[in-house]
Amino acid sequence: MVLLLTTDATRWTVMKLSRENSLFELATAGLLLAGGVFGWSVGWRALVRGVRGLVWGFFVVFSLGLLLVGVEELAWGQKIFDYATPAVMEDLNKQQEMTLHNLPGLHGRSDIMWGLFALGGLIGIGLGKVKAFEKIAPPGVLASWFVMILLISLPLTWKDFTGNQNRVTVVLGRMDEFTEMLIAMAACLYLRLCARRMRPPEPPSTPADAARAKKAGRGGPASQITDY
Repeated sequence: MVLLLTTDATRWTVMKLSRENSLFELATAGLLLAGGVFGWSVGWRALVRGVRGLVWGFFVVFSLGLLLVGVEELAWGQKIFDYATPAVMEDLNKQQEMTLHNLPGLHGRSDIMWGLFALGGLIGIGLGKVKAFEKIAPPGVLASWFVMILLISLPLTWKDFTGNQNRVTVVLGRMDEFTEMLIAMAACLYLRLCARRMRPPEPPSTPADAARAKKAGRGGPASQITDY
């Protein structure tokens, strides 16, 4: 994205894709809404399997957050149904839209929320070694996603607090819709990987497989349920 934005031949095409109601924003909203629904199913499956409340409760709350941000991306349906902004919101909202993140105090602070998401993911990976969090901790393979999002958000957050603008922050600022799409993709991958992690293992298909599994300390589905 940085290369495309700093190359004359591709800059305007990429900027067009990054505008409001463009491909990146619509993809972000779709991923967030789909991830929110899928996350609810992950939480429900954890509940019916008897997993402790911290696990299924976290998935439910996390999924609610995805759904909330997803409808925010679509301005609560305003970008689809094109209804008028209520007078109260129009007076308060910096973009005269039906959104919460453009209200005073939140408008222009998306980069801080991106950074908090990335930091939360990295801290969560570290907490994966604690038994209480092992079912909800992000898998280590997502570390590169969180680091990338953090590297984008930190210079922009520094600009917010210092007012120092330079070519780096200008380019990164034009990547806002792309960065939010990265966050939506990382959130969906997180839920998918957690769902796979909690899936009971299939029983060994042959006596040799059973012997290898026993030697490795893996039981069948019964031991997985006991572990929960």
